[in-house]
Amino acid sequence: MNFRDALNIVTAELTPQPWDYTDGEGTTLTVIPAGLRSDPGEAEVNIRATRSDAAGLGDYGITGPNSRGVAEVGVSTSLLPALIEALTQRTVWRDECLVAGTLTVVAGDLAAMPDGDGMLVAVTEVHSAERQETVAMRLPDAQRLPLASALRRALDVARSWEG
Repeated sequence: MNFRDALNIVTAELTPQPWDYTDGEGTTLTVIPAGLRSDPGEAEVNIRATRSDAAGLGDYGITGPNSRGVAEVGVSTSLLPALIEALTQRTVWRDECLVAGTLTVVAGDLAAMPDGDGMLVAVTEVHSAERQETVAMRLPDAQRLPLASALRRALDVARSWEG
């Protein structure tokens, strides 16, 4: 192995690789580390759900106040292990934080819950008190563990950016 090969291997391991799954209705769930330096426990993995009829900025894979049919939320590395465990064990998980007895959801919400022989995954992106976008999909059981694996890999990459 020469230096170039070694550099390519290291770059590939550190570069966020997205994972996605598209259901029969055209809704796509995508997982990718945010790629931003953060304090320990605060790096994020972005989870995006995009309906086939996405419009506005959603046409470009970007979320924003005028996007329709696309929602993205960042889940911190401190919360991801619980989500991975919920997917592995087929249990309910939400990323809302209980702080001093009050429920706080600032930029969005992610929920995963068993649904028949799969998991229901709902992503809500909050733009303002008046505007939020929720996209949900039913993830078949055959994709539940691949999603957990993708989140585990994304968690490892995101943790490497914490310092």
